[in-house]
Amino acid sequence: VQQVVTAHDSKGNSGPKNEYCPIVPGPIQPPCPFDPGVRTFPIAIYFEATSRWDSQYDGLLINVNKRLSHNFAYGISYTWSKSIDDGPNPSFVLIPQDSRHFDRERAVSADHTPHRFVANAILTGPTKKQFLINDWELSTIVSLEAPHYFTKFAGSDVNGDVFGNNDRVGLEPRNTFKGDSYQSVDVRVSREFPVTERFHIQGIAEAFNLLNTVNVRFFNTVYGAADFCPFNATAPGCAGVTQFFREGSPNASYGTPRAVFNPRQIQFALRLTW
Repeated sequence: VQQVVTAHDSKGNSGPKNEYCPIVPGPIQPPCPFDPGVRTFPIAIYFEATSRWDSQYDGLLINVNKRLSHNFAYGISYTWSKSIDDGPNPSFVLIPQDSRHFDRERAVSADHTPHRFVANAILTGPTKKQFLINDWELSTIVSLEAPHYFTKFAGSDVNGDVFGNNDRVGLEPRNTFKGDSYQSVDVRVSREFPVTERFHIQGIAEAFNLLNTVNVRFFNTVYGAADFCPFNATAPGCAGVTQFFREGSPNASYGTPRAVFNPRQIQFALRLTW
């Protein structure tokens, strides 16, 4: 049986949310609790996962390139875009929270990146001028990317369909947790030494994420309560808690990094050509 409860989004707006309970034999059906949890009854609603998912991508790409001349070349690429979908991946956490309301799944995609900037440059030395500067090459790539977005999960079976992995906090839509921006500078320095007319040795030094920037890839987005505690202090997970954290979450790990991209990496190589 379905009933409607009042829940909130992270801004404090309230509205109706569907909740499901097993039918109890008898003349009167008792009301469901706000947080049904995983039931002992072998009953659940059906949820749907098909290939009907819809996605939309709009973008603008600008490229500027200069070919190598006078010992210098560069390339600049900027992408402005917006990606919207209603859950295209066949993952459990992206199964619709409520199969009766597919419209509530539509949001910015998990792959949505509004801004991405990449620049590269190559500077080469002369080949027959002076021993100290001959055959050097310096190249670099700078990558800047706007934050990705993630879904705020309740962490339990909030709506009573006996499947708690995909339940969101209160009325919060998909992908509203703003992640971290990405910044990386890669550098490569090399020099070629002729041994004979046929044999050449090239020394290479490369550094990835040269500035050792901490780029967070994934966050812990399990809120730990059925509703946002600042707006519903009696919601399961909020009641009785004395210490709250980000967005009033009872979970101290909520919003903390779960995985990061690689730190600075440096490698050296020798290449023999003939």
